[in-house]
Amino acid sequence: MKTSEKRGNVVSLIVLLLGAALLLYPVVSTLANHYSMIRQNEAYSGAMTSLSDEARAEQLRRAHEYNEWLLATGPHARAPIPGDDGFDYYMSQLTLPENFSTIARVRIPAINVDLSVVHTTDPKVLYDSAGHMYGSTLPVGGDGTNAVISAHTGMVNAAMFDQLPLLKEGEDIYIDVMGERLRYRMVGREVVKPENYEAVTYEPGKDKLTLITCTPYGLNTDRLLVHAERAPLDPGAAEPAVSGWAWSWWMVAVCVLVFTVLGLILWRELRRRQRATKVAAS
Repeated sequence: MKTSEKRGNVVSLIVLLLGAALLLYPVVSTLANHYSMIRQNEAYSGAMTSLSDEARAEQLRRAHEYNEWLLATGPHARAPIPGDDGFDYYMSQLTLPENFSTIARVRIPAINVDLSVVHTTDPKVLYDSAGHMYGSTLPVGGDGTNAVISAHTGMVNAAMFDQLPLLKEGEDIYIDVMGERLRYRMVGREVVKPENYEAVTYEPGKDKLTLITCTPYGLNTDRLLVHAERAPLDPGAAEPAVSGWAWSWWMVAVCVLVFTVLGLILWRELRRRQRATKVAAS
């Protein structure tokens, strides 16, 4: 083989590998970020051990007091307005001394979700965590409450709520907050316009949770709302299990595409070399 031909083959191989790496980057990045988020969430749970029982109880008491105040003044799930009455009151809830921004942890074993929950749904918050929607009740449970938690779908480097449309009625959602665990059970879903906050309802005698994400996938013109209601914890139930692997359909599709193309190219190159060997031998 001529030197120029060898050099051309090397360049082609480098270009091919770079292309494959670029295509696989979102997959690898998503898996790495999912694993990192789980470790971060475990650190939040571990931070609870640095608080005394009295300190945790006081934080929860204040959060329930905030919810009572909010329900009395009228809950209003929406983006905060600068200078809005009650915003500072809201931001002072469920804080940790170790500068953790996390106020709770949401886990959905059936769809492999494990996310930290942070105050507000500001874009900076939603880049690497779930956000608690300001104006909805805090995720500490209680009669007539409905905590709203939002996370992205379709990010190129994180799975977030990608699998939320696959959650089925009767499947569990767990909220860990200040050392307590709350269990909710999915009861329904609906698709609404982004500005339709009336879909978030509060009912006396019910303890509810609403999860929100963008839909349809990649277009994000509407919002998917998943509704859940409080369910009792099973006595002696094991820790909610969430895997460190967060495979979505698009990740599988990218891997199949990349490795199929690489396999075809390798097969063609082997066939070419076999033919060249036969020609040289004859």
